[in-house]
Amino acid sequence: MSIVVYPPTLDWSWMKQRPQQLLGGLARSGRTVYYCNKTRADRGMERVEPNVYVVHHYEKWLRDDWPRIRAGSRLPVGVWCSMPMSGPSAKRDIEPDWIVYDCADDFGEWHRFERDMVSVSDAVVCSSERLYDRLSSTYPHIRLKLVRNGYDPAMRLHVESAGGDAAETNPGRTPRAGFVGAWAPWIDDLLLRKLARTGEVEVVLVGPEFGRTYDTVRREKRIRIEGLVPHADLNRHIAGFDVCLIPFKRTSVTLAANPVKAYEYLAAGKPVVSTDLPECRRMGDVVDVAVDHESFIGAVLERLKRPGDAAARTRYALARTWDHRCREVEELLAELESGR
Repeated sequence: MSIVVYPPTLDWSWMKQRPQQLLGGLARSGRTVYYCNKTRADRGMERVEPNVYVVHHYEKWLRDDWPRIRAGSRLPVGVWCSMPMSGPSAKRDIEPDWIVYDCADDFGEWHRFERDMVSVSDAVVCSSERLYDRLSSTYPHIRLKLVRNGYDPAMRLHVESAGGDAAETNPGRTPRAGFVGAWAPWIDDLLLRKLARTGEVEVVLVGPEFGRTYDTVRREKRIRIEGLVPHADLNRHIAGFDVCLIPFKRTSVTLAANPVKAYEYLAAGKPVVSTDLPECRRMGDVVDVAVDHESFIGAVLERLKRPGDAAARTRYALARTWDHRCREVEELLAELESGR
């Protein structure tokens, strides 16, 4: 086993995402994880799960705690980075035995930091085939592994008693088409307004503002904004949707995305309608992919009438959990730590 340090990127408690899922999985396998929050608080370290310690002030921890931890352990030390700006400084400050760069986003402004990140990395992990193709062609000699996102069974979305009130059990209410995720610049708000204006469905938005505000949709009568909710409450919201949405514009970011929300929606057995994203197209018969606004809205309205095979969707998600993804990561780390 080893010690794994995650330099500051996302706070542990902010929207449980890929970093928290993968680092939590490494901890469950017996590794000791120091997950460093981006925000600073004078609270030292906090044990939040077995083998997971949240560092609340990274610079102070590096100065006061890390030398003692490193000196008191003979375990190998690794760094898991998901921001390319973190690599060179982490190599200097942590002095790890290995570094893995987890490339899960394709932000253009990050590309100028990428070559330095790759140069200090012993391996690179990525979350979509588009990212894999770009990285393998740009850096043909790196050790590269594709590890997609997954579903967290602890959310219990696959359990029928998750607590929703879908239209078939409440025939008097307006059907709901829901989106869960950050309200980011790549969300197609015009598409959602068009969908709401059909009068056939209430559009529900669950997630925090991220780089933009809800102002463009706030006045729509059939759009309801829930905002950021605790991760533990997401199952209740998703279970109450009749159709689940991935309404992304086609940008460099979204074309490289493997949406976590797709696995969560599918685990609940819900119909999923997405705009034309490569990773959603690879989800075969369990996700409806639309090439334009008209076909997207048509697919949503069709799924309200004929939801399709809920059990097949749930099976798809359960075959692609975060535990499956963590086992793929463990295979890579075992190779790094054995020198293979």
